[in-house]
Amino acid sequence: MADSAQGKALAAPARPVGRVMVVGGGIAGMQSALDLANSGYYVYLVENDPAIGGLMSQLDKTFPTNDCAM
Repeated sequence: MADSAQGKALAAPARPVGRVMVVGGGIAGMQSALDLANSGYYVYLVENDPAIGGLMSQLDKTFPTNDCAM
């Protein structure tokens, strides 16, 4: 009887249940939203500006590869 009780206590749901709001549509906010969505959560991404990307959208080249950020 103890084994079946432990088995039920250790069993986790197959998918997370719930919704998450990520505030800020910069690089960190977008990555967090993607990670949470891939984990099974329904994600609301909220950004104050009319476009997402944060300060990254203002850069021309990025370190260390000097790739174009646009």
